[in-house]
Amino acid sequence: MTARAHPTRAVTGLLAIAALLLASAVAFDTPAARAEEGDITWGIQPSTPSGPDGRTAFTYQVAPGTTITDWVGVVNDSAVPATFRVYAADATTDYDTASFTLIGSDQASTDLGSWTTIDTGASACADTNDDAEAACAASLGVSVTVDPGTTQNIPFTIVVPQDATPGDHAAGIVASYTTPASSGGTSVVQENRVGTRIYLRVDGPLTPQLGIQGAVAGYEGTLNPIGAGTGFVGFDILNTGNTRLSAQPAVHLTGPFGIDFGTVQLDPVRNIVPGGTAHVTAQVAGVAPLLLLFADITVTPLPGDSLADTDPLPAAVSSSAITWAIPWMLLLILAVIAGVIVLIVVLRRRSRQRLAEDLAAYADQIRAEARDESEARDESEPVR
Repeated sequence: MTARAHPTRAVTGLLAIAALLLASAVAFDTPAARAEEGDITWGIQPSTPSGPDGRTAFTYQVAPGTTITDWVGVVNDSAVPATFRVYAADATTDYDTASFTLIGSDQASTDLGSWTTIDTGASACADTNDDAEAACAASLGVSVTVDPGTTQNIPFTIVVPQDATPGDHAAGIVASYTTPASSGGTSVVQENRVGTRIYLRVDGPLTPQLGIQGAVAGYEGTLNPIGAGTGFVGFDILNTGNTRLSAQPAVHLTGPFGIDFGTVQLDPVRNIVPGGTAHVTAQVAGVAPLLLLFADITVTPLPGDSLADTDPLPAAVSSSAITWAIPWMLLLILAVIAGVIVLIVVLRRRSRQRLAEDLAAYADQIRAEARDESEARDESEPVR
């Protein structure tokens, strides 16, 4: 399974000069997420009023209506002071990379991110149009300046609504650093983000469930007319339940009459949040072109990170796809051979037809000459 960088959406700022805000993917490393931009190196991690406490993420299990207070530490490893915007954002599963990520900085949170207030900053935006939402989202959280080589510990509060849905909710606390740049004469602000995760479970019935959709298969042959090619499979894993789940996908390829091309165990997809969708691809080399290729997909649920092994897990889910596996090069060679044979047959038939026509013309010529000679003899004989 290959991964690509996750691009967030661009944000149009309300500036005197038009500005474009380009947000990078959020870095999530443990125990502290780190990033570097120019001379600035910084990180963020769970903390206490007196400093980091070694936690790798914020994890809570509470009843609806609970209020949680905690601390997050922003670390400046640079040699100069740096100012960061610290805010909370809802988590999601990136479709392309299947990784845990956060919504773009131009989007306002509506779930756990909106329940999380960093110090005295705002955490939520009113329902409004996209432009107003982007402007509001850019103002959430607080701005903090951290001295070089120090950590600033910032309090935050999570207020879980009374009507919060049971199950898992995920978000992250972000420390973002912006740098000015220019692009085609337009002022641009480059935002780099690092985050630390928040996993929160609200008490109530748990209904874990995974699904598969959009399964497709493909085949790519080789220039060798009798050589094996590569089978391709793509599909989406959906978390349709209310608990965070990881998944172990596997793909089994077969040809006609059950010819076995083997099973590929793909890398586990970690921490698919409820409502999240992860796109997974697989490729299997050494597949003979036997006209048809069948792909059987199985996804086995696994516990999400930091969740107890006793968490309920749903049953494995499966799907299938079929594609043509045609030996095009072999067919091309056979077509060329067949074409040559047809050409030879046609030429031979034409040659025979021309020979027959020439013989017929020669016979007509002989008969005509014999007729002329006979007539000439008749005219030269005297009449008696």
